[in-house]
Amino acid sequence: MKGDYETALKLHKAHLSIAQELNDYAAQGRAYGNMGNAYNALGAFDQAVRYHRQELQISMEVNDRASQASTHGNLAVAYQALGAHDRALQHYQNHLNIARELRDIQSEARALGNLGNFHCSRGEFPQAVPYYEQYLRLSPDLQDMESEGKVCHNLGYAHYCLGNFQEAVKYYEQDLALAKDLHDKLSQAKAYCNLGLAFKALGDYSKAEECQKYLLSLAQSLNNSQARFRALGNLGDIFLCKKDVPGAVKFYEQQLSLAHQVKDRKMEANAYAALGAAYRMLQKFDKALGYHTQELEVYQEQGDIQGECQAHGHLAAVYMSLGKYTMAFKCYEEQLELGQRLKDPSVEAQVYGNMGITKMNMGVMEEAIGYFEQQLAMLQQLSGNEAVLDRGRAYGNLGDCYDSLGDFEEAIKYYDQYLSVAQSLNHMQDQEKAYRGLGNGH
Repeated sequence: MKGDYETALKLHKAHLSIAQELNDYAAQGRAYGNMGNAYNALGAFDQAVRYHRQELQISMEVNDRASQASTHGNLAVAYQALGAHDRALQHYQNHLNIARELRDIQSEARALGNLGNFHCSRGEFPQAVPYYEQYLRLSPDLQDMESEGKVCHNLGYAHYCLGNFQEAVKYYEQDLALAKDLHDKLSQAKAYCNLGLAFKALGDYSKAEECQKYLLSLAQSLNNSQARFRALGNLGDIFLCKKDVPGAVKFYEQQLSLAHQVKDRKMEANAYAALGAAYRMLQKFDKALGYHTQELEVYQEQGDIQGECQAHGHLAAVYMSLGKYTMAFKCYEEQLELGQRLKDPSVEAQVYGNMGITKMNMGVMEEAIGYFEQQLAMLQQLSGNEAVLDRGRAYGNLGDCYDSLGDFEEAIKYYDQYLSVAQSLNHMQDQEKAYRGLGNGH
């Protein structure tokens, strides 16, 4: 592929020099645009920006609005790849405005899809949804079922991430229907997978199971081992939700034998993690430790820091269940060091919280307080409901620590903060805990 783009670049450069000799300004603009596209494809985004800017300059001088629209779109893609998000957003918006002014439905749809994807990639799902919805309103005129399916998929995903699972089901079902019309088995498989996850989130386990079984049979007919692995894992997770842990174990064991069969170490580690967690739930702690140790070894051998980090956390959880707090704390120290190397504040926050809980279990409240304070400092860097809830629970744990130390005034202060977080998120269980703390403290 790379060679193709390099050949194309040579041709576009030749095109540019001919256009310059002939003083054909519009052709020069097109040549700059083509060179920009080739650099974009090669991942040389700085170069791409340079040529697209020259293209934009020319299309403005010759007042070619259609060319301006697509150039804004191309510049946006390059700026997004360079991490210049504000500039990217501005160019995406310009593309949309010009396309609307020209009443060019194809171009408008492309701009709407790009704006939705832009916000989705940044986790800004509430902003993404309206762009995708506007795209779907245009789709009857577009006659492009493949792109419509992708937008339905993205809209389903955005709603899933926002916790609107019923809406997610609606759009994933549309995606599935389009994939069936196109006889596209791979897209059908993806749609069944996502639909199953949405049904699971709604607590409709029989429909969830049905979807994942469809995924499994499609994966087998496509001879796609990744998709088979996904389906088996998803089925295992559904059985865990149904509280049928031995049933889940059977699926995770199938995952492990598939991983061995295709000699995929990352799959193997995933299967070990799932088996370890299931055996911990069955309170077969020796088996759980064995699997998580194998998980850790694979990730270490692969040099996968993120995987190692998770595996230490899994081992710690088993030691916590066994009441071996010193061992658990050692695992958390290992996990923290890796989290710091990954520069991932969400991992660090989680580990500090777990270290605090471990110290509470060891009865060392003063040390626990220090870890919860570090957890809160890390959570300041994160946004989203999950981080807010974690912050609330950290306040609750601090309340418990001060309560144990007999400092009721300080305890009440933290329980109050816990309560207001729980109320803001409408979390009943956490509200009850906070009230219990306040009741004990008064």
